Amino acid sequence: MGPAWAQRPLMGVLWLQVLWVLLCLVCCSHDPPKWRFTSSEIVIPKKVPQRRGEIKMPNQLAYSIRFRGQRHVIHMKLKKNLIPRHFPVVTNNDQGANQEDYPYVPQDCYYYSYLEGVPGSVATLDTCYGGLRGMLQVDDFTYEIKPLEASSKFEHVVSLLVSEDTADEDERCKIEDEETYQIPEEVNLAESPRAGPVYLWRLHMKHMKLHFTITSSVYSKNENKTQVIENVVIINNILDSIFRQGNLYSNIRILCIWEKKDEFELKSYKSASAATHEFGLWKFYKLWKVFTHDTSILYVGYKIGGSKYYASSSGYCNPNWGAAYVHFEDYHIFKIAALTAHTIGHNMGIGHDNPSCVCFRRHHCVMNSIPGLLDMFSNCSYNILHWMVHKWDPCLSLPNVPYYNFPYIVLNVNEQCDCGSLKECANNSCCSTNCAFTSGSTCDIGGCCDHCKLAGAGKLCRDVRGICDLPEYCDGTGNICPDDLYVQDGTPCSPLSVCVRGNCSDRDLQCQALLGYQVKDALPMCYEKLNVIGDRFGNCGLKYVRGGIKPMKCEIDDVLCGMLHCSNVHKIPGVAEHSTFHHIYVGDAKLESCFGLDTHYGEELPEMGLVVDGATCGPGQYCLNKNCTFHRDFPFTCDVKTCNYKGVCNNLEKCHCLRGWKPPDCEQKGTGGSEDSGPPPDKELSMKAKIQVTVNKALVVILSRITAFLLVICIGAAIKAKMTADAKKK
Repeated sequence: MGPAWAQRPLMGVLWLQVLWVLLCLVCCSHDPPKWRFTSSEIVIPKKVPQRRGEIKMPNQLAYSIRFRGQRHVIHMKLKKNLIPRHFPVVTNNDQGANQEDYPYVPQDCYYYSYLEGVPGSVATLDTCYGGLRGMLQVDDFTYEIKPLEASSKFEHVVSLLVSEDTADEDERCKIEDEETYQIPEEVNLAESPRAGPVYLWRLHMKHMKLHFTITSSVYSKNENKTQVIENVVIINNILDSIFRQGNLYSNIRILCIWEKKDEFELKSYKSASAATHEFGLWKFYKLWKVFTHDTSILYVGYKIGGSKYYASSSGYCNPNWGAAYVHFEDYHIFKIAALTAHTIGHNMGIGHDNPSCVCFRRHHCVMNSIPGLLDMFSNCSYNILHWMVHKWDPCLSLPNVPYYNFPYIVLNVNEQCDCGSLKECANNSCCSTNCAFTSGSTCDIGGCCDHCKLAGAGKLCRDVRGICDLPEYCDGTGNICPDDLYVQDGTPCSPLSVCVRGNCSDRDLQCQALLGYQVKDALPMCYEKLNVIGDRFGNCGLKYVRGGIKPMKCEIDDVLCGMLHCSNVHKIPGVAEHSTFHHIYVGDAKLESCFGLDTHYGEELPEMGLVVDGATCGPGQYCLNKNCTFHRDFPFTCDVKTCNYKGVCNNLEKCHCLRGWKPPDCEQKGTGGSEDSGPPPDKELSMKAKIQVTVNKALVVILSRITAFLLVICIGAAIKAKMTADAKKK
């Protein structure tokens, strides 16, 4: 052992090493962000005024900005309906109780933009909080623009964003390409001769309605609900710009925030696929039936099973397959949006790009096997997108409709009515702003509310719309019209059809409605030859399958319930846009004419060319849901015998009695109707009153005429007598 003065420096060196190790542990406890700004510059955007004589374009702006050593003009077009008017945010607490809120979220301040003179440039901006904020994509360069804090000169910062990801296996997408959906060969769009690239074809815009879920591992990083909502809106704005190039709008449907506790234990799952599938089941049973949506995105603050993102391949629009997971940590929010677009692409059935896939002025595209700050789909991806967009389906074709349960108009305790906003109340003569009826009013809404008063019993509030429909009447005690009732399904209504859901029609009537009164149903050969094919000219309707939607061929027993075919067509009537008539001849020795209607899948009613339910398809058989069903298979529990042959059964399996008989069994005398339709007016009493009034009026007329006649005679006699008296005096 050396002297004490030599031991002290040695101990100091050891303590220095220990301190260095501790500092390294602290510094390395969190991974550094996987992005950085390589350059930044201060700019002042200047609004470009409209030139004199130019047509003013509504909802469009233009700003001039100098960056990258030159001046650029950014053209901005307003996005509408990006989020619902009343945006639902569902949160939970540590006890698992859910709370539904409708926070204020700025509307009509999100823009789809581009740089003038820079082909392929895309900008996603918003002006919600003053100034310009968002992402600029110029070729392979990504810029962030945002207002400079505390600036009084409208100064902004434009920064070049660089992702620090490496091209290793950890960054490579692990979703297998063989799981993705392949479009049929007959619609392989890349090989079809066209006048331009796929993404320039004119299509109808469709709507992605998204559900976002923020887990507690993400929320706990900041615990700022306002910031979380703002980030989700920014992500959706970028998603909209990416998918808009493929004719898809991206709309937020609902946001869930698991503040204190996740709805299920995510860390217990060894793979991202298992966790994503469990998330899909959770949202199907707990959320989807109340807040319908197309797909769900789960943001998690840690990797699951070593994967940073995952999506159920080809599961888009399915209530439980429509789910994806994205790791939300360490990335810039622009990269989070790009990863989300990549996973949604897989969820739609889009595979990874191969070396032959290209996108305009980009080295890599959104569906690259190693995702990055990418914003444009390749020509290969557009094949799948076009196949999904050009057809009709029950989810993408429907717009992001507003919620009707928003609690601004809710009848609370001690309130008589609720007229809504001040503007709405000003136009309401029945309800005042203090949620009470105005003077003399007893109601303000409903089919049985007539000029702020309850309508009397027997007033017709819903008339019949056909032979299979039933009328509804007010009962004099409430303001709401009874539920819409109709004749029980399966009740015969003509020699060739039965009632189904209040309608009565057969193939002859349907052909005449579509093509003219002289047209008739085609021969069975048309149905037997064409409807078994399963294409646009002959099918049994559209069926949604995993990966898409396609026409289904009919079974041989159901051919008369598939696509409608008509004959004796001499003149083609005018039809709506995107509807096509087809004329096909079938047969061997003798050709038969088969004329039908083909409606584009993108239309709201693509099945108008199919045989309606209730039409006959054989002896004692009728069409029901495109199947030929025996009449005895209809679930009858009520019939005319139940109603003593004095009424018909309604869809609630109760008797609707003829006039003059009393429900529920039509056995005793009464006014008619059913227990659920409200009491019809008493025609006998009204007839007696009418006859009495008519008789009284006639009697008054006769008496008045007799009186006038007698009065004229008296006046004439008086005049005659006076004239005689005057003559005698002379």
